[in-house]
Amino acid sequence: MDIINKIGDIYIDAIMEVVATVSGVHLEVESREPDNSFDDIIGVMYLHGNKNGMFFVTANEPSVRILCSHMIGAAPADVTLDEIDDTMCELVNMTAGSAKLRLSDTDFMFSLLQPFVIKGNDISIVTKSITQVEAATLTGGDVSIRLKVVY
Repeated sequence: MDIINKIGDIYIDAIMEVVATVSGVHLEVESREPDNSFDDIIGVMYLHGNKNGMFFVTANEPSVRILCSHMIGAAPADVTLDEIDDTMCELVNMTAGSAKLRLSDTDFMFSLLQPFVIKGNDISIVTKSITQVEAATLTGGDVSIRLKVVY
């Protein structure tokens, strides 16, 4: 198994554990195909280290609303847009933190930086010098999220 597939496994395991812990939603891998599209909410963290990269978590609003409602104990309809943004940032931050621990003995170790959210439709994110991409779609019940790690 090459290092990028291993990194993909690390991020997939990390996000599955984080989502299960904070929301009780158990995700399963639906596919591991790279996909250049993004849903309408994108959580992002720049990965700064010996090998720089970016980590993306993307989902549609109903999926994030469900996760957030489980996390804060409110009905999905009562979840605010600010809480949706906070949920995406927390998912990215906690997943990256877990992945960082698992990558501590590799050249892919990085510093945790401020996560941020991009919102909108038909968004295209282009980065120069993409050499390696690992992506996955994960689903559980009415929740579907995708992650992408780019180096």
